[in-house]
Amino acid sequence: MTTLLTERQEDALREVANMGSAKAASMLARLVGDVGVLVDVPVVLSANRYQLGWLLGGRDVRVHAAVFEIEGELTGHLWWVLREGDAQRLGQRLLARPGVSGPLSSSAAAALSEAANIVASACVSAMGTLVHANLLPTTPLVQVCTVKSLVGDVEHELTQTVLAANFTSTNAPTFSGWLVVMFDGPTTDRALERLGV
Repeated sequence: MTTLLTERQEDALREVANMGSAKAASMLARLVGDVGVLVDVPVVLSANRYQLGWLLGGRDVRVHAAVFEIEGELTGHLWWVLREGDAQRLGQRLLARPGVSGPLSSSAAAALSEAANIVASACVSAMGTLVHANLLPTTPLVQVCTVKSLVGDVEHELTQTVLAANFTSTNAPTFSGWLVVMFDGPTTDRALERLGV
């Protein structure tokens, strides 16, 4: 099982994350009317879920999260996470009502869930192409909760390979969020083998 990645392996996995997040951002931009969506250079790190709290802004932050399992020749998890305010702004953009504020309506929440499915499918498909594997996301578990509830309280849970990319819209009212993919050790090894590194 891979415990320490070489620089070459990290670069290969970062390219996988970059391919997936770029495709997801392009799809999200189309969903909100071709508003620009920029993606930061993905990070690759070894962490457990508990340790992801800092990445997502702190354990007390309230978020809207769509949690997927990745199925197919490689398995893992994908999270699409937005802070509550960002989820509200994106939800209104999806409904073509970007000036409306306030809590998510049921129609905006439904639009967000559908967007999460489309974004996750685009991300996983692009990643699968690069690692030569057929991958599919499951139906998501959608949660409106604190980061603490999302990542859990188990400090010593198993470490995984985490590929994470932050995305931000370019037009006001702006929204941003995270795409996070997690692979366990054996899955990371299989992905690296398929990448030839």
